[in-house]
Amino acid sequence: MQVRLKSRRALVRGTGALLLAASPWVAFAHGDWPPKHGGVMNDGETSFELVQRRDGLHFYVEDHGERVRTAGSTPTLIVLRNGMEKSHGGKPQGDNALFFPGVRLQPADDVVVRVTFAQGAVAVGRFPAQLRTRVSTASR
Repeated sequence: MQVRLKSRRALVRGTGALLLAASPWVAFAHGDWPPKHGGVMNDGETSFELVQRRDGLHFYVEDHGERVRTAGSTPTLIVLRNGMEKSHGGKPQGDNALFFPGVRLQPADDVVVRVTFAQGAVAVGRFPAQLRTRVSTASR
């Protein structure tokens, strides 16, 4: 009986140690990347960094830390404000960016960006108001 109890404890400890050792890789498995442009990151498979600037909203798109080419894509932005939904069309900009000119967010806005890439794949990034409490107002 004693041997069995010790074996179970060893199994539990070994499993816990394995999970703890693997946790740094698990944390970065699906979009938990630090912002590179002073914005706010979403949670999800595809990483979108939201940056609010004077000229509008910019989103930088990456997948597992690698830039995702946005040329030829069709982006749409949905802003939910005071129970009303408003849609904005955007355009690709640069290598991995999407741009929505003239769009300004309020602190309580919920934001969803949807992009259909040139090859037909679709990605969606969600930014609830509580996630965006740190939205950048960079002047670039």
